[in-house]
Formats: sequence, C-alpha cells, structure tokens
Amino acid sequence: MRLMLYNQARKCLNTGRLMRPLTAVLLLVCLGLASGCQPEPSQMAKLGMESLGLVVDAGPAEYLEPVITAYMEPKLPEVRITGSQTICDYLGLQLGYLDCLSVVASIDQSRLLDLRKHLGIEYLAAISIEAGDSPRHTTSITVGTDKTEVRLSQYKTVTLRYTIIDTAGGETIFSGQALGKSSDIADLKVGTKGTQVGIQLSDERDLLKEAVRNALKETGLF
Repeated sequence: MRLMLYNQARKCLNTGRLMRPLTAVLLLVCLGLASGCQPEPSQMAKLGMESLGLVVDAGPAEYLEPVITAYMEPKLPEVRITGSQTICDYLGLQLGYLDCLSVVASIDQSRLLDLRKHLGIEYLAAISIEAGDSPRHTTSITVGTDKTEVRLSQYKTVTLRYTIIDTAGGETIFSGQALGKSSDIADLKVGTKGTQVGIQLSDERDLLKEAVRNALKETGLF
C-alpha cells in the first residue's frame, strides 16, 4: 500500500513539473495572439497628427467632399479636418476652378507655415477626382424551362489622385493615385408564376459616391 501511494505521489509530482512549463508556454502564446489582434495603424494614423487640411477638386460634383470627409473621420477620430472652402478662402483661391494638386504643390513654404500657424493645419491633403464616362450597362439573358431571367448591371469608375504635404517643411509625404469602382445589379424574372422584378438600379450620383469610397480604400492610406 505504501509503495502504491509513493508511486502515485511521484506521478502527481512529475505531472505538476510538466504542467508548469506547458502553462507558461500557453500563456506566452495567448499574449502573442492578443498583441497580434491589435490592428496595425494606417499610414495616415502613423503621422500622429492632430489636424488635417483637405482640398478636394471634383469638378461639378461638389457633393463628393462630404463623402470623403465622412470616410476619413472614423479612420482618424482624433484628427480635426479643415475643408476646402476655409483653405481656399484663406489662400485667396476660387473653389471649383483649380487643379488642386498643382496649386497645393506650388504653395510656397511661407504660405504653408501660415496655414499651420493661423489655421492649425499640420498636414495638407489635396485630392482630385476624375470620373469615368456615364455609367456603363451590361445585359445578360438566361433562358430556362420554367423561367427566363434578364440581368441588368451598371458600373461607374473614378480615378482618385492625391498628395499629402507636411506644412512644417513642405515635404510631400504621400502621393499617388487609385482606381475606384462601383456597381449595381437588377434582375427581371419571367416564369410560370408571373413576373418578379429585382432591386432598382442606383442613380449615377450614388454610384459615384461608392466608387470614391472604394478608391479611398485602395489608396492604402486609411
């Protein structure tokens, strides 16, 4: 009996010794996974800025600037965004009649420092939107025994060009372009049980807004 109890005690002791390093390894793995779950800060967030000036050149589609601002705000929750109108008024520029990328690139250092000093703008972002042709449409027809399906689809593309400048030194931090695309589909089905009509196609403005949001995502800045 004593020998049995002794052997059982040894087994428990050995098991305990094995569990301690195993527990430590599991703890380290869990900590590593927890730290790995933290989202990587975006390129713009890594700048650590508190304010951003935004100049948008979208031609007659002035309604796109609020779309861009609304996209940026949740991505940069601690950043105050100053819009095109305030910046253009300060610089004496007429909004809607400028190539914002060229204008921002040509602003001399003293004016950039003025933006920083008087408007509190640490970085200046110029975004130009060039929309493609009117929404393109495609049609596909599927003929079956019980029903015939007609599918209508349309899509819109935009080219978004951008430049991000540090107002402290005039250095261009980021620049480039991205393509954005949006689409919508409607179905018309005719069968033995009658006609079923799918969703209504979106108008051009809604397609353009969605294409711009997708282009902003494609920049990789946010």
